[in-house]
Amino acid sequence: MTPQLPPLDLHAHISPKTRPADLERLGAVVFAATRSLDEYESVRDRHDQVTIWGVGCHPGVVQAQWEFDAERFVSLIASAAFVSEIGLDRRSKLPLDEQELVLSSILGALQRTPRIASIHSSGAPGRVLDALERTPIRGAVLHWWRGDKAQTRRAIELGCWFSINAAGMNYPDDVALIPPERILTETDHPSGDRTSAVPRQPGAVADVEKALGEVYKIGVRAVRAQVWTNLVSLVDETNVVGLLPAAVQRMIAFARTNEATR
Repeated sequence: MTPQLPPLDLHAHISPKTRPADLERLGAVVFAATRSLDEYESVRDRHDQVTIWGVGCHPGVVQAQWEFDAERFVSLIASAAFVSEIGLDRRSKLPLDEQELVLSSILGALQRTPRIASIHSSGAPGRVLDALERTPIRGAVLHWWRGDKAQTRRAIELGCWFSINAAGMNYPDDVALIPPERILTETDHPSGDRTSAVPRQPGAVADVEKALGEVYKIGVRAVRAQVWTNLVSLVDETNVVGLLPAAVQRMIAFARTNEATR
């Protein structure tokens, strides 16, 4: 039997103080979202083997939005494969039109310098899609997506990807609207995995894989293989493989070879 790649978590929140060795013990590849440029700066010089830290400006963190600096963002993404967490949030104390100014600036930078971008759209899926239509980018991943049927169809037409967590799997009919070739797994720890089985931790996507298998009528191993195939496509789309940790680059190469022989 072909060796299996580890679980993939495309969106989790992790304390910057967590030691790399502790993250390696999770046994998963984790894409870690930050909430502000300052938070990303605090981790940018780390040498994690299986954790990819994102440059973030969370729409719900008012201070991060106020302090967003476009030139600084451009400088930070030069050496980062991942941008997260960005987007719009209707529940934020910052008005949506002000959030949209920040998101527009971020998307403009990502249009020039493509990166894997995990995008928050809570309460504002249509406005996020409007922003992506105005400023199309490669590598847009809609995290914890809750758009309706028409919005999901529109997102697919815009070339978006979707990262699904345990909370999202409470709506299997909505997930079924998404082609399996566009799906990735996430925890959104510690929020999106509140209904997950113990242990609740970054990288613990077994519940999501099982539920996706039921939606697409395939086995859990096939779900894992599909998710890694999708990550390969996402990495190629954004041309960021050289910015990933060496261990993750090797996994990408293995997934690519494994897909070619399937």
